[in-house]
Amino acid sequence: MPLYEYYCSDCKARFELLVSHKHADDVACTKCRSEKVRRQLSVFVSQRGASEDSSYDEVAPRMGGCACGGGGCGCH
Repeated sequence: MPLYEYYCSDCKARFELLVSHKHADDVACTKCRSEKVRRQLSVFVSQRGASEDSSYDEVAPRMGGCACGGGGCGCH
């Protein structure tokens, strides 16, 4: 099952849930139980052309503190 990130408009909580893709949009807030929840864009890392000996630690420093790639999401 995929791990989805969510944001609650009512209580401003951010949370993650393992949810089947069929039910990814039918989620209530884990804090206040509101149904005013939006799924957030998730970020993942892909190592193209990197050797199998490369580790995540070599890639991670290039990403922003919030994993948005250096502030591209507007959070900085």
